[in-house]
Amino acid sequence: MTQETKRMLSDGVGRIVGTNKIALKSRTSLGDVRVIAFSALGSSMIALMPLAVGAQPLMPQQVSKTEIAQAATGAATLSNDVYSFDIAAQPLATALVYFSRASGVDVAVDGTLPDGVQSVAVQGDMTAGAALDRMLSQSGLIWNAINSTAISVIDPSQIDAENASITTAPVTVTAAKRAQGPNGVPDEVYETPGSVAVITQESMRKSPVREAREIFNNVAGVDISNDARDPGLTVNVRGQQEMGRVNVNIDGARQNYNQLTHGTTSRVYIDPALLAEVDIEKSNLTQNGGAGASAGIVTMRTLNTQDILDEGEEWGGKVNISHGTNSYDFAGDASAGARISPKFDMSATISRKVIGNYRAGAHNPGLFTTGNGNYYSTENSRPEYTFLRQTSGLVKANIYLTEDQEINLGYVGSLSDYAKTNDVTNLYTDFNETETHTLTAKHNWNPESDLINLNSGVYWTRTENHQFRPARVNSSGTVTTDSFDNRYTLDTTGADIANRSDFAFDKIGDGLSRFSIDYGTEFFHDKAKTTAEMGGLGGAGAAYQVEGSTPSGKRNVYGGYLNTTYGWSDMFQITGGLRYDRYDLNGDAFWCETTAASGNLCSDGGTPLDIDLAESKVSPSFGASISPIEGVQFFANYRENMRAPTIQEAMLSGDHIGNVGIPFYSNANLKAEESETKEIGVNFKFDNVLQKGDGFRAKVAYFRSKIDNYATIAYVPQPTTSTIIPGLLINSNQAAAMVNLEDPVYVNGTEMELSYDAGGYYLGGTLTLADTDLQGDYDPFVLDTDYDQYANSGLSPLGVGDPIYGDAGDLYGIYATPRRKYTLDGGFRLLDRDLVMGMRATFVYPQDNFGSSNLSSVVGEYFKYRVFDFYSSYEVNDNVTLRFAVNNMFDEGYVQGAGGTYAPAPGRTAVVTLSGNF
Repeated sequence: MTQETKRMLSDGVGRIVGTNKIALKSRTSLGDVRVIAFSALGSSMIALMPLAVGAQPLMPQQVSKTEIAQAATGAATLSNDVYSFDIAAQPLATALVYFSRASGVDVAVDGTLPDGVQSVAVQGDMTAGAALDRMLSQSGLIWNAINSTAISVIDPSQIDAENASITTAPVTVTAAKRAQGPNGVPDEVYETPGSVAVITQESMRKSPVREAREIFNNVAGVDISNDARDPGLTVNVRGQQEMGRVNVNIDGARQNYNQLTHGTTSRVYIDPALLAEVDIEKSNLTQNGGAGASAGIVTMRTLNTQDILDEGEEWGGKVNISHGTNSYDFAGDASAGARISPKFDMSATISRKVIGNYRAGAHNPGLFTTGNGNYYSTENSRPEYTFLRQTSGLVKANIYLTEDQEINLGYVGSLSDYAKTNDVTNLYTDFNETETHTLTAKHNWNPESDLINLNSGVYWTRTENHQFRPARVNSSGTVTTDSFDNRYTLDTTGADIANRSDFAFDKIGDGLSRFSIDYGTEFFHDKAKTTAEMGGLGGAGAAYQVEGSTPSGKRNVYGGYLNTTYGWSDMFQITGGLRYDRYDLNGDAFWCETTAASGNLCSDGGTPLDIDLAESKVSPSFGASISPIEGVQFFANYRENMRAPTIQEAMLSGDHIGNVGIPFYSNANLKAEESETKEIGVNFKFDNVLQKGDGFRAKVAYFRSKIDNYATIAYVPQPTTSTIIPGLLINSNQAAAMVNLEDPVYVNGTEMELSYDAGGYYLGGTLTLADTDLQGDYDPFVLDTDYDQYANSGLSPLGVGDPIYGDAGDLYGIYATPRRKYTLDGGFRLLDRDLVMGMRATFVYPQDNFGSSNLSSVVGEYFKYRVFDFYSSYEVNDNVTLRFAVNNMFDEGYVQGAGGTYAPAPGRTAVVTLSGNF
């Protein structure tokens, strides 16, 4: 990156960066806009002209003396046609590009734009002249018409009539959208009236990560709940996770994989080297992607041609190679792209990571206590079997059919070899080979019509885990549990279509108003299959135990939505929407008992159980925002959602692997979760706060969610008559089943994200405060008629009163997010911004996890911790960058908050990365 380009990106202002060159890009980050500059004798003319994709090469535009004179005197006039504008306040150069695109009016700038000039927001239907008047109203600049379709932007203090003669020497101009702070978060985050977050590629690249989970560490309201021994992701948004509560997708393709283990069940496998950006939506689920979800949508967008090639490049690529201490052996990726023609481009990326068994931190060795009160430290909970061998890649192709239609095709895949122990003592290890495939095809049609902006897509994704569980052997060498060779597979196919229509109204008062309708529908189908083969080595164990605990089955989920938005000027807007969701799930399960007296042994096949679940719901949503002063936006939102049960939840059967004696029961009456979320918040966005060119950004929100019919796994009784004893119901001959809690679960919290960027230095951070209120009462009689004689008898621990109910002490595997989490990130940009040095700090204070206080060997309470990371980068030249980072710099011993079957996190790790462009 040239020095001028870096300064331009910091200022957010369009700037001439070359001479005698015409940029002929098919696509830019600003849409279908060609940006061309013409230098003149005595002045510069910058023409911003919307062009069709695939247009013929341009000839430099000739601007006559007469036209310049007309512009200076106002002799010409613009057309009175009315256009629809939705242009946020931003650097003026960028705003003018959007204006030109929306109106078709060419823009010439007489001279260069002054540094730091910001536009005023322009929203609504109006003439091009009215839009320009508002956009320039605080800039000190004026505009004049050259003709009916072209204008000149002029600085009155620099008008020189003698310099009106023109010669055309074309140069390239770049306009950049402003992104500030430690992680380059775009301004759209602080202009959205709701809780959203963006993890940029800058954030992911500046400090190499061992696992994908680490890229979420500094996001407010988001945690990862699986520990460092598993490369998969279990994303927790606002206290909710797993089973579709959070729609985690890759390029829009849902990743719905579930596998029952100790710890988290839902996992998504992705290599961070393939990612361009991660978008996190916590407020608006009245859109495609919201079907079956209740907490949020996490979209992991992978690299495409525009992320690999620089502006003006027809072909090229990027390479990153990393090596470090603490068994960070190798991580490398290479990307290449080519713009083969104005109508076609393609790209590809391949990545390889080799990591060994790491060492945990040495300081503050205390880690956690389990539910049964056992204490663990780095001494008796060693992070063994933490290696990873991962190969991943992608291929993308973009076809531009016409100037307003395009098709995007993509494939993303990975293969991960790793081992994971099933408990904190690392006694029992499973070896896994997880393979993922995701295919996507998308179509966009955006003609010159306010009524059509149509997006549609189809996808298929597969996650398959081939797991080998070695035989368990006791101290005398006897096989106690046979070996297992298991295959867990989930295929998901889906399709969606959405459109946006915009309408304009006449001027109301001093402002213009606008109205938009967003509507669409989506469908996805899950197909799960699990198979197991025994090693025949003796001991306990049977294939049905694996096949029942992660059951095979099929599920269909449908969703449709209608969302309307009305806005007046840039002062306020209101939204209202409806979602319709439906699911159906059916299949054959069974239930059984482990006592010989029952006559219904699991080993004999149990009793058939038919599962046939289906529900639908219409869910409303509302929102409002108001901007009383420029740079401040208050917002409030309300939404309801239905979360459909998964195959894993509905079809659970069989019994625990080995000779444990805990069968699993399907719940034929399992209900969908119904949730409502309320939030209030405020956005702040100010420039030139302490010095010219700086910027301050902040987003603060408070939320409260209520979840009815919360579903989780819990202990229930086996129905043999002799085991139903008042007061001992749950503790005698236990089974496990998915249950709906009788009382609502409440989750509330406060989130804050802020940053200040002064160019030469920056500071940012996040704050998350969270609390979960879970009563835990549930009806343990899940087998319908088999329990009727007991469920209706009025039994209670004292023999009188209400029927016996389970409580929070009998739940298994409910994890709470940290009560408090703070992150700080600050640094300096030195040597003309070539050298960047910074530090990040994370402070975590836990709350008690919900789970059994006397039955669970897994769920427990982890201890508070603090982690400091150092990162740096030096840009050797435009093509080579050297990075150096030290993660966990003070070698803290800790387990990451809400980390599943807890394992110590990696200790101090130093990593060197060499990055290059070609």
